[in-house]
Amino acid sequence: MKRAAGLLLLLAGCTIGESAAPPMPAIRVIAVLPVADQTGGSTFDADEFANILASELVRVWGVRVVRPAQIRTATESSILSFDDAVHIGRKVRADAVLACAITEYDPYDPPKVAIAAQVLRVEASPLSGRDLDRMLQSGSWRRGPLSMSTDRAGHAITAFEEVYDSRDQATRQALRSYLRGRLENEREILAVQSRYLQFISTQMASRVFSHGS
Repeated sequence: MKRAAGLLLLLAGCTIGESAAPPMPAIRVIAVLPVADQTGGSTFDADEFANILASELVRVWGVRVVRPAQIRTATESSILSFDDAVHIGRKVRADAVLACAITEYDPYDPPKVAIAAQVLRVEASPLSGRDLDRMLQSGSWRRGPLSMSTDRAGHAITAFEEVYDSRDQATRQALRSYLRGRLENEREILAVQSRYLQFISTQMASRVFSHGS
């Protein structure tokens, strides 16, 4: 099993913003919440993406994942805040919760997907005043899918926003690295939505665990 300890993995793409809390103990079980579609009426299949992301977390890190369908079975309520996410995380016995929102989506070649993500620890950890100030000032936490209050900040691990624009040089370089040792080529990945989402999910899996220990 690959370990998150000691790794600092850089996610290629156009980084809009990021804020991170101190490291947490190793994540063994992570709950992937249903993905929020904030594109305003696109044809994006949020459930497909959430399941692809869950599968990549298992493949890349060997963790156990609680998938969105299991989350829906465990609660009929909407998950809109840190409190909601922590509650469901405890209910499904997860160590951490991953919340994602799709903020922009263009499926046509060359595809473009923008994502806002937050990762929470189920059990809170003390934060220094400096870390708390950084988080409260972070646009990534404010624009993320879950609302955060000061008294719940100890649950935060990291928040980030990424634009996976296949016209962008950094994204294409990451795609070329992803394809090393594979039989597919760039055009095949870019032309098939599910394969491009799998590429994105692999990149996100590295970011999710870049602050584990």
